[in-house]
Amino acid sequence: MDARFNKTAFWLVVIFTILHVLTCLACRSLGAEDTQALTLLTLAMVFIVCTQGRFKIYVTLVALVMVNVMAYLIGNALPNLFTPWMGETMWVHAISTAITTFVLGMILIAAMQLLSENPFFFNTEANHPAGATAEELYRQRWVVRLGDRIVPVATERIAFFYSKDKSNYLLTFDGERYIVDSTMDKIAEELDPERFFRINRSCILSLASIDSALVNAGRYTVEVHPKLPDIPTQVTRSREEEFLRWLEKQ
Repeated sequence: MDARFNKTAFWLVVIFTILHVLTCLACRSLGAEDTQALTLLTLAMVFIVCTQGRFKIYVTLVALVMVNVMAYLIGNALPNLFTPWMGETMWVHAISTAITTFVLGMILIAAMQLLSENPFFFNTEANHPAGATAEELYRQRWVVRLGDRIVPVATERIAFFYSKDKSNYLLTFDGERYIVDSTMDKIAEELDPERFFRINRSCILSLASIDSALVNAGRYTVEVHPKLPDIPTQVTRSREEEFLRWLEKQ
């Protein structure tokens, strides 16, 4: 999941936090019950954020239920903390609503980040038009900078992508290394999943770069060429089964 989603999701949460506060104040000023209106706003926030994140429908449904239950519990408990200092005013409920909405929104975004590597939750094919070829769907070359030069690198020449010291790199089979001006999440989205696999947060391997996979204490470590010094090539535990299926399928 890339930085663009994080920014969009953050501002969606901020906007819905403001809408929650305004709704709470408006309802209480008119002497009306605000519970149903706030619940509908919370449902809308969760649904839109999950849709923006391209999460599968069953994950969205679970998120809708869990966030609303937590919102109900926290929203009812927080006013009791503020009332002794501020009295029983509508501002107590407005502040409690703002805190509840924003905190739950940030928790939702954080949970989506943790789940985004697992295709069981994340709809990686959401933006892929039916019938499109791999050449149409995925990047066939990467334009990188080397000093004052701009260098095109064909995807078929790339052995792997990796992160190190807060920078992202690609390494070719010829041993050439270039900085890539993109996040690992964005890189993964633009690669053909038949040819590349993200084994962990720091490393995306091409199938052609894999020599073997060593099993130690139930964990898989991939041996690659060219050698990848000081970069962990252990497969994330949550992706081990998918990695094996990917290898068998190729």
